[in-house]
Amino acid sequence: MYLITFIIALGAAEVSYLGTDGFSNSSHTNILRSKRRTDCNADEHACSDFCIPLERQCDGVLDCSDGSDEASCERFFQYQCLDGKRISVDKRCDGTKDCADGSDETHALCRKMSCPDYLFRCTYGACVDGTAACNGVTECADESDELQPRCRDQSDIVGDKFRCKSGDLIDLFLACDGNADCADRSDESLRGCAGAVCQTNLFQCAYGACVDEGADCNYIQECADGSDESDLLCNRTITTTTTTTEAQIIVAPKTCSVPDHPRNGLYRLASPATSNRYLTLNVSCKPGYKLVGDETIHCYSGVWSVETLPTCVRSCKLQPSDSVVYRCLVTEYGGIDSTRDCGKEELDGTTVQPECRRPNYYSPQDLPYMFCTDGHWNYKPKCYPECGTVTPKGEILVIGGGMAERGAVPWHVGIYLKNMTAETHNQICGGSLISTSIVISAAHCFWHEKIQQLPSYLYSVAVGKLYRDWDHPYDSLYAQRRDVSKIELASRFYGADLNYQYDLAVVVVNEPFYYRPYIRPLCLDFDPKLNEEQLRKGNMGKVAGWGLTTGYAGSESPVLKVLDVPFVPFDDCVNNTSRDYKEFLAADKICAGHANGTTLCKGDSGGGLAFPALVQSTSRYFLRGVVSTSPPARDTRLCNLYSYTGFTNILAHESLIKAYWYV
Repeated sequence: MYLITFIIALGAAEVSYLGTDGFSNSSHTNILRSKRRTDCNADEHACSDFCIPLERQCDGVLDCSDGSDEASCERFFQYQCLDGKRISVDKRCDGTKDCADGSDETHALCRKMSCPDYLFRCTYGACVDGTAACNGVTECADESDELQPRCRDQSDIVGDKFRCKSGDLIDLFLACDGNADCADRSDESLRGCAGAVCQTNLFQCAYGACVDEGADCNYIQECADGSDESDLLCNRTITTTTTTTEAQIIVAPKTCSVPDHPRNGLYRLASPATSNRYLTLNVSCKPGYKLVGDETIHCYSGVWSVETLPTCVRSCKLQPSDSVVYRCLVTEYGGIDSTRDCGKEELDGTTVQPECRRPNYYSPQDLPYMFCTDGHWNYKPKCYPECGTVTPKGEILVIGGGMAERGAVPWHVGIYLKNMTAETHNQICGGSLISTSIVISAAHCFWHEKIQQLPSYLYSVAVGKLYRDWDHPYDSLYAQRRDVSKIELASRFYGADLNYQYDLAVVVVNEPFYYRPYIRPLCLDFDPKLNEEQLRKGNMGKVAGWGLTTGYAGSESPVLKVLDVPFVPFDDCVNNTSRDYKEFLAADKICAGHANGTTLCKGDSGGGLAFPALVQSTSRYFLRGVVSTSPPARDTRLCNLYSYTGFTNILAHESLIKAYWYV
């Protein structure tokens, strides 16, 4: 029986194909000359019974019947090409194809070559002359020495973008990553990636792209050209056996092979592959694309766990919002639209109906639909905090015989000084919430006449409170408490030295408050026209505090008191103020009050004076002043019950407030 075994060697070849007589059947046998050994010329090698050209000696092919033409050649030829030819080892990975099949200049063979500094390294790994780059002569087998970016007049990099050969721009991080993002695939070509330098822990594809460590031979194509899974690199072979008497057919079990990567996505082995009959893949998508299908898929004996392989579809991010509720439209049977809760990422073509998160946020106009197109929403909806509105229902508290409700001043903030030794909090001032993290108060609340500004770590603030005590149990369902991270005083404030001019502070808390029905910001508007309309003689404003109720120490109110006070024009205020206090009525002060025994006192400092205005049929309160000073009492009381109160005008501190305020 005559048996022939064909071995398709996909690794480095180590076999020759011989005829039945033991001689090479290669095409050059026709140049053999039958001569006596002594008759061979100087440029010929003498076999035992004929001569062959000298260049056929030590070429890896057996020509002489005595084998003398290939004897003792190891010292000259140490690398064997895939076609069986042997070449000098110094001709391997030198940029020139010396093997007829080019197997001496492949990425699989040369990729780990280390080139000296004075040589140029081709993209596939070969080392050539150091002047090879951009000299007009191709010296690398893959021509990468003449395809370097510096060889062209125009760079492919435009800021943080990569310019495709077609002229389209893609994000720079998408170029040379193993997946084609340019329509013409130029971002994953030798021209686009020849100059790429990969980190040592990454795998470099034959054309230059950088992919994950361990990408080589993991049964997942991660290089666009497949060079990480090439049969030559992975030394994979196929063997077929036939006979002249019978055809022996071996039916192998069905195997699992990794499919092409999903467009804009990637397959990764869930665990090292131990058999080609079992395969588990994890699927991921590039940023800006959402996975449609299972994140993990399994294959057993050629059968996948899913009917349709996962895909990566362009998508739009939809970050959760405190102010906006997103509802995605769904078209039901019959064309009737309904909605569902939107996810954090929605597919291209999704339509969203945004709504303000009521009752704490609103929009002055209806919000139009949002559309996800090519990875971007057509606009970003804006909802505004329900600023300056009082809560219509709530707990009651008594104010001088009248009734007030929790939420009557939902913007009011308690300023507390920490007692580090006793680990207690003492309420000393008030303030106004203008955003989730910013409180406006009086500068003198954070000032010591000798030390000057006190450090922020001494203070805490609380919102949503009715009761003065820091941890009063009746506030537990409503109050939110924060430490202070920063206090910014008006730059010209110097306490009593300048008669408490510029008495305003911006307080920043260590983490945001959350708006609730009993916690809302006070409106701000620096329009002089609105300011003038609100600050007219007799217009009633609202102010609150836990200050002294009798003017004597120890009479602090245990519950928040709200006082409606009229605005007093500056001239009236000056004319009805004692001479020794007039100097405190500086240019940044406004006046308000009754001067009839109902007034503000110690502990109320920093509280906001707010006036209402009708905005699109809604009554909203706007911050106009901050409780600052009042004339001293004529008796032993700590405050004058029969005087107007001086407030710091916020319009005079617009730049400071706007530096921190955000809606």
